[in-house]
Amino acid sequence: MALTQKQKDDLMAVIARTGGHREVALKQRVVPESYQAYQDQCLREEHTLCFPGLTPLRVIVTMPKHQKPGMPLHVNYHGGGFIFPQNEDDDMYCAHLAAAAGCVVVDVDYAVCPDAVYPMAVDQSWEAAKWAFAHCTEWGCDENRFSIGGSSAGGNLAFTVALRNQEEKALKISLLVLEYAANDLYQAVGDPAQERSEAFSRLYADGDIELLKDPMLSPVFATDEQLRRMPETLIVAPQKCPFYACNNQLGMRMVDQGVKVTFHAYPNSTHGFTIRMAGQDWLASQQDVIDAILASTL
Repeated sequence: MALTQKQKDDLMAVIARTGGHREVALKQRVVPESYQAYQDQCLREEHTLCFPGLTPLRVIVTMPKHQKPGMPLHVNYHGGGFIFPQNEDDDMYCAHLAAAAGCVVVDVDYAVCPDAVYPMAVDQSWEAAKWAFAHCTEWGCDENRFSIGGSSAGGNLAFTVALRNQEEKALKISLLVLEYAANDLYQAVGDPAQERSEAFSRLYADGDIELLKDPMLSPVFATDEQLRRMPETLIVAPQKCPFYACNNQLGMRMVDQGVKVTFHAYPNSTHGFTIRMAGQDWLASQQDVIDAILASTL
């Protein structure tokens, strides 16, 4: 049974009540001018995409001002627990990737809860990836250098795109990037220490707890056969993250199935550090992604 409005309000209240650390961190950080300057090295376009049965979808295309033939094309899915939308942190991150890797980046501002529950974000993410891939030639990109990725909830969505592509085969994915991906939405259920994470999960699944065991919501439940067909993968994993263990487990399972996986662990970093510019290693972790995009090709 779907969540009532009161239940949604109660879960949103939990997220608001438990978000103090996040808000403090955002206020205390200092964004380097050199990092903001990457936006001046890029061109930026916004598009609204309409697909049958789906909420209109905003995407932001960022490309370097100095373009070369055969550029990589990267599709990024932002984080935010399926609750928070795309914001200026994502703009700066995408500009850094575009400028430093000389690639086109498509940032997907998918619909979020509590108004849009599963599978809206999954379906939008899939359609956005197909839309981006169809523009490879127009943008001067190499379709053999097409990567997808995301942080937290966005990493989850990137994984689902790769899973769906196994059946529909509409994309040629050279690389999957998972930054502290929220790949197990079931693990927080019933755990008082993960009250905030459980609220995110319940809202996304519209209250259907058993649905959280579906690989399209929690990729840790993917079968070995599904993992065997995954593309080369980069996992950026802060050890002070509730998803560290599950992503380590998932990465090792993929390796066992013959998938090339690069695992970068950051012992002193927390969930969200890469995009939110937290701690000492956030820029190094972004360089991990840039290096992987530059090296990846089919």
